[in-house]
Amino acid sequence: MAQQVLPLSHTQEAQWFLYRLAPHSGAYNTGLAVRIRSAVDLDRLRHAVAALGERHTMLRSRFDVVGGRPVRIEEPLGEPVLTVRELPGADDPALRAAVREELGRPFVPESGAPFRFVLLTRGPADAVLLVAGHHIATDAASNALLLGDLLKGYEHPAPAGPPPAGRYHDHVDKERRLLASARGTAMGGHWREVCAEVPAAELPADHRRPDSQSFAGDTLRVTVPPELAGPALSAAAEWGVTPYAFLLAAFQVVLHRSTRQREFLIGAPVTTRLSSRMREVVGNFMNTIVLKAAFADGATFRDTAVAANEQIRGGMDAGRYPFPLVARESRSRRAAGRSALFQITFNMLSTAHAAAGLRPLLDTGDEDRVTRCSGLLLSPWHLPQQEGQVDLAVDVLQSAEAFAVDFRYDTRLYERATVERLAGHYLRAVELAARTPDARVATAPLWHPVGTGRPAGLAGLTTTR
Repeated sequence: MAQQVLPLSHTQEAQWFLYRLAPHSGAYNTGLAVRIRSAVDLDRLRHAVAALGERHTMLRSRFDVVGGRPVRIEEPLGEPVLTVRELPGADDPALRAAVREELGRPFVPESGAPFRFVLLTRGPADAVLLVAGHHIATDAASNALLLGDLLKGYEHPAPAGPPPAGRYHDHVDKERRLLASARGTAMGGHWREVCAEVPAAELPADHRRPDSQSFAGDTLRVTVPPELAGPALSAAAEWGVTPYAFLLAAFQVVLHRSTRQREFLIGAPVTTRLSSRMREVVGNFMNTIVLKAAFADGATFRDTAVAANEQIRGGMDAGRYPFPLVARESRSRRAAGRSALFQITFNMLSTAHAAAGLRPLLDTGDEDRVTRCSGLLLSPWHLPQQEGQVDLAVDVLQSAEAFAVDFRYDTRLYERATVERLAGHYLRAVELAARTPDARVATAPLWHPVGTGRPAGLAGLTTTR
């Protein structure tokens, strides 16, 4: 195969810039892990890993600078390999630490494809399989694609299947055409209007902000139990808003009350994988839209959710406009150690992109559930990642009956106890929004239990590291 030098998407160019700022950091590594509770045939697993490179060109790509610009260089790099790391006798905390260590090891995109596949074993029928990559080359949906192809190759050892219908380069070309069009110009105007003269939401910090970004972070997970998740979903349906808008609105209320800001911006990750031709293509298809919250006198929970729904709708309509271009126009608003426009993000994760058989493995709200897949007994594995990129990133994962909410926070700014209080306030806001939709958010008792005892649903609050 002849070498090809290909341009990057704007998101990839931003990731390259971040990599060069902190080449020894793993903050922009992303991955997916599953627990294996049965014996593994290592030869079959190695063959399945190698076959991934035949099917996906991103696994045959490295990244470098040519002619003064960062590019993707597609070339024969050799087959991806499986690394086996034995941890006999390791307890659960040690195993979790080892998986996170493997995820966090820095990549060097100039020297080879920024992916790794690691099997961490404690015994003949007890292991964790990790699929990891640098965000310049992959995203959550791509990691799920790779895991799905890996499991298929393990179950049916054979030459790699046909390549995907599309190519990542097609996505880059489409982005360039969009930016040169009247539609792209209109999208840019939308974002200038949304962001004009509106500050970023900024929670009070426990410590002085460092002069430079440290990428030091941790994750707090809280579980929203069925008795609270059910009424929240019912309320969203009654109001004609999406569950995402309902949960976002509750978070915006907490930010409004915590910061006393009447208007503020936060970020929301979205996918640009909108074409069916891109469905099986590995690459970074992520973008970030900016959401503006505005609280008028007398605003209610219902008002806030309806407004959030409109913000999301408008943002998705312009969601293919690259956020790095929006941020570039706002450089004058950037301070040392801060992201441009926002330092807080809110995201609702979906498993809809994954094959049906894979979805139970992506629902990390119940790590004890065992699924038979590709001849293996597998369980989900909660894998905290990409911590410390912003002040606070909140990710909601919906399972069959409940929600799991990850609060990824910058440990140089916040103590864990502060994030735990914030999580409690968020659950109270979700409950109040469902129970008293027309209550004024300015006077809602977020900081105290509603009625007598703990609010419904809070009794089941759990936190995990």
